[in-house]
Amino acid sequence: MVDATRSSLRKQSRLPLSLKVKYTLRARLERGEWPVGTRIPTLEQLMQAYGVSRATMRAALDELEREGLIERTRGKGTFVIGDVAQEHWLALPTCWDELLAYLGRLNTVTVELGSGKGRVPADIAGAAVPDTYWWTMRVNHADGLAYSMSTVYVLDAVAWRLQPDLCQGPVLLALDRLARDQIHAASQTLTVRVADADLARHLNMDIGMPVVRLLRTVRNQQGQIVYAAQVYYPAQYLSITTELSPSSTV
Repeated sequence: MVDATRSSLRKQSRLPLSLKVKYTLRARLERGEWPVGTRIPTLEQLMQAYGVSRATMRAALDELEREGLIERTRGKGTFVIGDVAQEHWLALPTCWDELLAYLGRLNTVTVELGSGKGRVPADIAGAAVPDTYWWTMRVNHADGLAYSMSTVYVLDAVAWRLQPDLCQGPVLLALDRLARDQIHAASQTLTVRVADADLARHLNMDIGMPVVRLLRTVRNQQGQIVYAAQVYYPAQYLSITTELSPSSTV
């Protein structure tokens, strides 16, 4: 196992070796190999285990300490102080009613980055849409943590019915409460991407770190899009649980 890990670390990659070591150590924290309160191996032991230099290992540990996961004390060692397993606190529901209930419990505080009127981009709607939409771009916070960055579109003919609620909380809650007659079908798609400079800045994360991109649309009975959203979540916060119903066998 150690030799295989060393080989993987040495594979040609654009990622600096210190970051590869950091993610390798972080994975051990995520698996619970080093619970909170544990003293992890010494610098020399880790250097020997992974076959890297002192400078590389120190840089990796610096990153983990900066994230609040470990604490180094001279003469005592390095201890785990952050529970990585608790980071996946954002449980994204896959059912409409559960989604609304969850949004209502989040106590979201939003910072608006811009708003206006225009068209939904084809890469969000899935095709060109000629209608005019009210839109808003926001960074969403819970308990002081920036957990998502969203751009939301509401059909302009519907948006006027939702003001001022559109600007005072989650748009989907306002749509469900004040324009329920416009909700006939809804769908969402999730893909994993990496953070660019804008996402990294607004979500307090490193460029290139994984993010989950969610595209959600709501249509009326005529098949017209009344709501569309593009939401980015840091992958480290998000968990998704789907109930599976196996068919019974005789």
